[in-house]
Amino acid sequence: MIITTNWVKSQDLIKPIRYQVFIVEQQISEEEEWDGDDFIAIHALAFENSLPIATGRLIIHEADQAKAKIGRMAVLENYRSKGYGRAILKKLIDLGKEKGVQEFILHAQVHALDFYLREGFKPEGEIFDEVDMSHQKMILRI
Repeated sequence: MIITTNWVKSQDLIKPIRYQVFIVEQQISEEEEWDGDDFIAIHALAFENSLPIATGRLIIHEADQAKAKIGRMAVLENYRSKGYGRAILKKLIDLGKEKGVQEFILHAQVHALDFYLREGFKPEGEIFDEVDMSHQKMILRI
């Protein structure tokens, strides 16, 4: 099951997933992980047997609502390669489309490029460093 939610309502379910994936596994600092965008984002949250196991967020551009950024895609280790990441991504894209978004942007970690390529995203620009990891800007235009 996948729901869409907001930070105020569901941060207690979202935070442990992101903490485990980004702070523990990928060693991103807490200062880098938690930001004000969580409060304006629409969050997707996947459950297996009522356990929250994957998340991602969608931020619709304030000045140009035809553009949105997808980010903080995280799946707990034991649930990876089971389609949860794809389901979260699809849920965020579908929700964006419903709201008129025509261009989705994300910063993909280089190890995840193939995942996003399979979902129709195209790389744009050079690989860059973000939180001490190599990333690629990717775009999906509807």
